[in-house]
Amino acid sequence: MKLSEFLDHMRGLLKGSTFEGKCYIVGGVPRDHLLGRQDFNDFDLVVESPYGGLKLGAFLSHRIKPESYQTFPKFGTARMEIWDIKLDFVETRKEVYHRGRRYPRISFGSIQDDVYRRDFSINALYLEIFNEELLDPCGKGKEELQQRVINTIREPEIVFKEDVLRILRALRFSAVLGFEIDARCKDAIRESLPGIKRLSAGSLKKELDKIPDA
Repeated sequence: MKLSEFLDHMRGLLKGSTFEGKCYIVGGVPRDHLLGRQDFNDFDLVVESPYGGLKLGAFLSHRIKPESYQTFPKFGTARMEIWDIKLDFVETRKEVYHRGRRYPRISFGSIQDDVYRRDFSINALYLEIFNEELLDPCGKGKEELQQRVINTIREPEIVFKEDVLRILRALRFSAVLGFEIDARCKDAIRESLPGIKRLSAGSLKKELDKIPDA
């Protein structure tokens, strides 16, 4: 589905609701759209409201009849398939990592909180659904996308130690997009690489499966 078509659908459904002005498309779609891609089949939506992901999923499931609809209350997320595309919903949130634990403690947060839980600046652009304003809360997403550089939002030494799976994500984005990994990130990846051994086989397979065949 073309991004413009998706935005039209969503505005028609959300106009006049409490979600108007609070819903953003984040992640791969804004990034790839700026790189020239037109069609998408997977959208990540964040809602700047407590329990916004669950509420938006419930709202849409009552307005339309999705092909499938799942909720994950423990994580505050929902997932839906409509119009032959996949939608994931979540509230804007902040995360706090504790030493020795891969998964963080999560709570509701602002857009500014939300951006700092994301891995790379090129994945931290937020497209508001109604006015189509493209937000760059970390202040370097657009620039590094133009420079074709993969860089973390926070200190890479911290980012990769918090979640070593991000090492594989950095390598995947570099391979798929043809982007260069920032020099400091490369050093941090080398330093954190032994942590890969702590990942489960399932986590490794899930990330490797995202790499398209040559």
